[in-house]
Amino acid sequence: MKAVTLDGFDTPPRLRDDLPAPTPAAHGVLVRVHASSINPSDNSIATGMLKQMGVEYEFPVILGRDYAGVVEQVGSDVTRYRVGDAVFGFLLHANPTAHDGSWAELIAVPQDMFIGRAPEGVDVAIAGATPLAGITALLALDALDLSDGDTVLIVGATGGVGSLAVQLAARAGATVVAPALAEDEAYLRELGLSELLPRDGDLAAAVRDQHPDGFDAVLDLVNYAPDVPASLVKDGGRVASPTGAAGEGPGRTLVMAAPTPENLERLARLLADGTLRVHIQDTYELAQAPDALTALATTHTQGKLAIRYEAA
Repeated sequence: MKAVTLDGFDTPPRLRDDLPAPTPAAHGVLVRVHASSINPSDNSIATGMLKQMGVEYEFPVILGRDYAGVVEQVGSDVTRYRVGDAVFGFLLHANPTAHDGSWAELIAVPQDMFIGRAPEGVDVAIAGATPLAGITALLALDALDLSDGDTVLIVGATGGVGSLAVQLAARAGATVVAPALAEDEAYLRELGLSELLPRDGDLAAAVRDQHPDGFDAVLDLVNYAPDVPASLVKDGGRVASPTGAAGEGPGRTLVMAAPTPENLERLARLLADGTLRVHIQDTYELAQAPDALTALATTHTQGKLAIRYEAA
């Protein structure tokens, strides 16, 4: 089986073709993967950052979180899926070790977690690029509980999670503000942005100048400490972040994306009916996934970087 693996901390990720194909458990499903994407967590695994956080690595580590594909085999106790079903989802970065990933021709997952029915009428590249970012955005907006009249600041609005969060916030009736480059303005306004702040320089100063009372809510997708969002939100406002920037206390939420069937079904509906649009900036072949990791870490991205397999 082909897969992109990290074989040690002193070697770069590479495509291998000698890995054994997984076997689904009685309650499991074997999926032939057709598409995936790049997420910041993939770089965290590939660079060994998770080891510093106490996560054990079980080499070879297959990289990749997102996937979309087709059910190829079902276990004897599976009732939710049949061979040929189109599915999508994502794998956790450690379960409990860093080992299993989606940048492989075949993956095995339990029928009651990590998997959902793919959105109907949506290109496989979109389905494969969206699960982790989409569910993160959905749960972040749930935590912020936006409504008409609210003003929300989204830090990191151009990326995978941010671009979806902008759409969801605008759909909720909020005024959406984001720091970004001038070259991002047309892209973000098409998604629902109301106001662009300069990304370079002192963000807090720019916010105080334009919004001296602060924001009703802040979604921070960039920072790892709560200092910045805490200084930008109104008293009693809400802060959400998947990176630790929300801090602790009332109205502060650390967002943890959960690939439950319910979350994936909710995301699939929003993709199928066109509520959420996913911008694919570039598409890579599976063998080019290591190059995509570098691109995500070193270039400015609007939306997602996708991986499309030969089988698709």
